[in-house]
Amino acid sequence: MKVASIALFTSLTASADAIGFRDLVEKVTHRHTESAAAEPATAIEGVDQENRELQNQSGCWNNQNVAASWHPVYSAGWASGFCRETVDCNSPSYSSELACCKAAYAGQMSGTCLMNLPSPPTMSPTQTGGLDVYYPDYGKAWPMGSCTNTRPLPTGRPNYSTMLACCKAAYGGQISGKCLSELPSPPTGSPTTSAFEAAFWYPDYDTAWSIAGCSNKLPLPFNNPNDRPNYGTQVACCKAAYAGQLSGACLSELPSPPTTSPTGTGGAGFWYPDYDTSWSDATCLNTRPLPFGTGGRPTYSSMLACCKGAYRGQTSGYCLGQLPSPPTMSPTVSGGLDVFYPDYSQQWSAGLCINTRPLPSGRPNYSTMLACCKGAYAGQMSGYCLAQLPSPPTGAPTNSAFETDFWYPEYEKTWSDAGCSNKLPLPFNNKADRPNYSSQLACCKGAYGGQTSGNCLSQLPNPPTMTPTGS
Repeated sequence: MKVASIALFTSLTASADAIGFRDLVEKVTHRHTESAAAEPATAIEGVDQENRELQNQSGCWNNQNVAASWHPVYSAGWASGFCRETVDCNSPSYSSELACCKAAYAGQMSGTCLMNLPSPPTMSPTQTGGLDVYYPDYGKAWPMGSCTNTRPLPTGRPNYSTMLACCKAAYGGQISGKCLSELPSPPTGSPTTSAFEAAFWYPDYDTAWSIAGCSNKLPLPFNNPNDRPNYGTQVACCKAAYAGQLSGACLSELPSPPTTSPTGTGGAGFWYPDYDTSWSDATCLNTRPLPFGTGGRPTYSSMLACCKGAYRGQTSGYCLGQLPSPPTMSPTVSGGLDVFYPDYSQQWSAGLCINTRPLPSGRPNYSTMLACCKGAYAGQMSGYCLAQLPSPPTGAPTNSAFETDFWYPEYEKTWSDAGCSNKLPLPFNNKADRPNYSSQLACCKGAYGGQTSGNCLSQLPNPPTMTPTGS
């Protein structure tokens, strides 16, 4: 009986405790809710606090009717992350998709979140017009290349403050002149500013020798500075390339050309040829004023030396006839000279070597026509000079006089049929334009290693056989 009473009391006490505990929890929860409702919202300067609160603070966990808002989708990963309008109790909420992207995915390199906006920002800047710098357009072939300031500037592309600076740096030596031609004021046939000039002078081989001069114009009419003689000054170019030019065309183009009335008086201490008189009637003079500037004409220590040097072969004998003690008769020398010299009156492609009298003063000369062609017209693609030889080189010359001292691959033939050659004239402008080797074997091994036809090796003086005799 006593035991039963104790059990009944314990049961009633546990039930009462459970009811009391439940009431206590409800009271505490009710107080907390009322306190939260009564507490005014605190505004944080510069931040939309209401849009960033977790929705569980707005009754999300009690399954209340919560309005959807924008939430970051963390499950997509950072690079592919975006914002979605939904009800989510586990992430911050925002009033707009843009606000969500800016807050949750600031610095996202892929831009995935912003790209999902109805009107996403574009990748190109909103600036209009061209850049303040110019860069070379590598999307075009070299002859048609030019400089542009079109946006955007390609990453890593060199750029320049002006279009001219870009053309000179990126397309220096462009034969077509395409880049310079697109300048607002492109260079003309005779530019007046050094911006369109090279730092050296070169002879104008595109004009007949008798009326040609020296130029420093850009673009160059040849591939690179080594393709033509060049000089530090215009007068140095005229003296070297056009010494003895009767017309004086080159010297006349100098900024201060030699005048015909220098201020010196009396006879000069040297003699010079009279280029102002026709060849047959000309002689040597030492009179002042000099009709040329310093270095403008060859000079000699005596009249006789001048006549022999400048009027050798003059059939009229007029120069020698003006000597104080002239020879009794004019020389009987006839026929061609014993030396050959380049004929500068022709275009380069049609240039040749001649021995016609008289030898122009200052003109380089050679003991043979072949030596002249090799010295004055090496690299002439037309081969015109060599073609004038009594026995011009054929497709397979048998004389080493028509051969170079190096071997080069025959790129004009297909791989299987090609070999190595040392024939003249060269099928390219200069030695640096193609790989070259000291021997035919070295060329075959370097340029045609692996040639299954064996054509290159078969052209050796002692080609390898299929059955070597070594033991």
